[in-house]
Amino acid sequence: MFLGEFYCQANAQGSLTLPGRIRSGLEGELTLTRGLERCLLIYPAQEWQQLAARIQAQLCLTRSGDRAFARLMFSGALSCMPDAEGRIPMPEYLRQYAGIQGEAVIVGLYNHLEVWDAQRWAEVTVQLEARAELPSQNEAYPAI
Repeated sequence: MFLGEFYCQANAQGSLTLPGRIRSGLEGELTLTRGLERCLLIYPAQEWQQLAARIQAQLCLTRSGDRAFARLMFSGALSCMPDAEGRIPMPEYLRQYAGIQGEAVIVGLYNHLEVWDAQRWAEVTVQLEARAELPSQNEAYPAI
């Protein structure tokens, strides 16, 4: 399970070093891809396979929005393994998509991680906190 926020730096070669607390929950192959709202997603292989199967089952390739979503999720995806220091590659096209140039924030979301540009994450956090203050005036939270 992935929880918390972790600040880190993307190095000049485009690698991101995963914090030790995150590495312990990541064994084996990972999938890194574009996420919604201009962040990146990191999924352990098994979680990615389950997500990909759910997406595939729900997409209708005759709908342009479904094709666009599939392109967003799958065309930029790459499989990788953290090296001995916990570094994973972050290709230029993914860094550009998420606006990550230096400081990044890795956010734990239970079964996967999001990677945000630190400044963008600060903006998103303000919006999340404002929404939490007035939930009845915003979109409904999911039923639990």
